[in-house]
Amino acid sequence: MDQLLEQIPNIRRKLLKNRKKFWKENKKNFKKNIKLLVNKAELPERWKIYIVASDFLFDKKIFPFDYDSWSATNLISATKNQGFEIMLFFNKARSEFLSLPALIPLLKHELYHINQVAKNPKEYLLSVINDDLSRKLEIEAEKNTYTNDEFRKEWVLESVLYCYDIGSWKFAKKMANFLFKEMKNIYGGGYERGMTKKEYEIFLKAMKKENIKIFIKNFI
Repeated sequence: MDQLLEQIPNIRRKLLKNRKKFWKENKKNFKKNIKLLVNKAELPERWKIYIVASDFLFDKKIFPFDYDSWSATNLISATKNQGFEIMLFFNKARSEFLSLPALIPLLKHELYHINQVAKNPKEYLLSVINDDLSRKLEIEAEKNTYTNDEFRKEWVLESVLYCYDIGSWKFAKKMANFLFKEMKNIYGGGYERGMTKKEYEIFLKAMKKENIKIFIKNFI
């Protein structure tokens, strides 16, 4: 984690310039980065973890701010005969373009769900048909996701900038709105805001002045 934290200042300075190569490299290394981070995590004993990093087979393009860009931790089986297996799905639509440090919040959230599955498979399974239980588990996962705010900031910054680069201010605003306004209520609730009020206000200022560097420099 310390090595990843040390990378962040240099990454943020690079984001002031042409980011095309940056996104291309992240996409190229996406699966390798996911595997690297999962391999460093402490996973529950006896459980077999399947890792899938992919897009949905939709007839439309899914963007990072779309509802259908979610990732998930799914219980496959939890008996002696069927085995103890979990599928960890990372949605490329929301995460493929992110750097290693920016992937940390997404990864930590899903890894905490793995521990919830291992601790109480029945409760986790029931949560998919019980909104109150789902919200409870998401709140627990969120509390263990943002243990270092620099990783959250990097995730926010890269998410907004990527959307800006592929769809200008229209897409950037959709991403900012998702992080600040919509995220806390999606998928049954229990999530924290991805973006702070101050960060959102600075984004609006940058958009008004049509200068994305105002937003970037807030993180440097």
